Amino acid sequence: MNISNSLRRTPLAGTVIAALLAAAPLCAQAPAGPSKNPDDFLAEPPKPPSIKGDFTLVAIGDMLYSHPMAHSADPKLQEVITKVRDADFAVSNQEGVFIDLETFDGTGYGLGQLWGEGRLANDMKAMGLDLVSVANNHSTDFGSEGLLQSMRLLDAAGIGHAGGGRSLAEARRAGFVDTPNGRIAMVATASTVKENARANDAFGGLNARAGISTLRLRKVNIVSPSQFAAIRKLASDRASPREPAPAATAKEIEFGKEIYRAGSGDPVIYEMDLFDHADLLKSVRAAKAASDLTIFTIHAHESPTGLDDDTPAPPNFLKTLFHDVVDAGADVVVGGGPHSLRGIEIYKGRPIFHGIGVFFIRGEIKATQEAAFRVFPDPATGRAPPPVPEPESVRPGGNPASWYDSMLAEVDYRDGRARRVRVYPLDVGNTRDRSRRGIPHLADPETARRILENLRKWSADLGTRVRIEGETGIIDIE
Repeated sequence: MNISNSLRRTPLAGTVIAALLAAAPLCAQAPAGPSKNPDDFLAEPPKPPSIKGDFTLVAIGDMLYSHPMAHSADPKLQEVITKVRDADFAVSNQEGVFIDLETFDGTGYGLGQLWGEGRLANDMKAMGLDLVSVANNHSTDFGSEGLLQSMRLLDAAGIGHAGGGRSLAEARRAGFVDTPNGRIAMVATASTVKENARANDAFGGLNARAGISTLRLRKVNIVSPSQFAAIRKLASDRASPREPAPAATAKEIEFGKEIYRAGSGDPVIYEMDLFDHADLLKSVRAAKAASDLTIFTIHAHESPTGLDDDTPAPPNFLKTLFHDVVDAGADVVVGGGPHSLRGIEIYKGRPIFHGIGVFFIRGEIKATQEAAFRVFPDPATGRAPPPVPEPESVRPGGNPASWYDSMLAEVDYRDGRARRVRVYPLDVGNTRDRSRRGIPHLADPETARRILENLRKWSADLGTRVRIEGETGIIDIE
């Protein structure tokens, strides 16, 4: 990335975006009003990508940090940042919000809030980021006020953003950035969210509510026939007028706020809300009509086990959603959330990163009073005891070691067509040393080989071949 190109990239104003999207044609089969049928937005193929000339897109993982790092004296971090800056365009997920606590007039929600300094928008710009998602499970830790302030700071820094807004329609809408090679669009959403994070449109006399674009899911536990029979008996034994016993022919049972179904395969599956599914495809199709390259990203902590863990296999709904968004017009798909890596898939010539990991994991959590009061007070002082030393990440109570394996992915385009993916393994500092921990470095040969061997295996499971050349993974796109 050169300085002159960087200076020429300018996010479009929200009103201009709204006008463009209002005028952008959808496929002929798309209904005039809201649809609950995703197929309405897949009836016709989208236009091909039209980004001009040789163009390199960089995608990195979650920007989960609280204090500026762009000008760090760490030479190995600067080596990674240089790769971001040298790209023609760079995208990421801004995890959480950044606000000045001394002047912020909102408040925090929940037991702990992920917080970042207000200077982080300019810091991300200095690292070379051009377009970010603001839709994740920490987007509203400081309410809609914190989200909107972060979006204003991104605007002021010249970074495009997607996934948040003053209404659901605005949060669904793509963010756009113009470059010398063409216009880039991003549609962003999250399936793992906190209560009241979802944006709402004005309805029934109520004002719109600021928030993020969300994909609602219905979680279904898959159990064996004998387990299903036991759950049926327990639900029948505990039945009441408000929660009647399941019918003898019921194929699905809701009990204890969980849904159970007899079957095999993944222990947990997720069913997408049809309106959200269709609405996201509508947004992708509209973004493609108004751009030369369209990116889709989702923050999803769900896994096939039902736990927020580092399972390398993606959950069922992401496999469906990712193919659908490509069919609707997405040229690149970036999945994130569980902070660990998953495989890479090439679908119809479009790269899908099922799990891109983190870039930084140095977030500062601000605890609320209610969080402090949950800690039993020290009998000698009547106050909460001092915190114990932070454990090693690989020890019980610490972060999983897999969170510290990551990647920087480059996608090379020539005249609109993706030609090659290059993967650079990152070591994000799995150490007690706080000056190093959570900071990305290019992985040493041994660590790089381990990360790439894992990616090669997981990508093969998705039908994609990754070849390893030194400390780099290569995917040639036919």
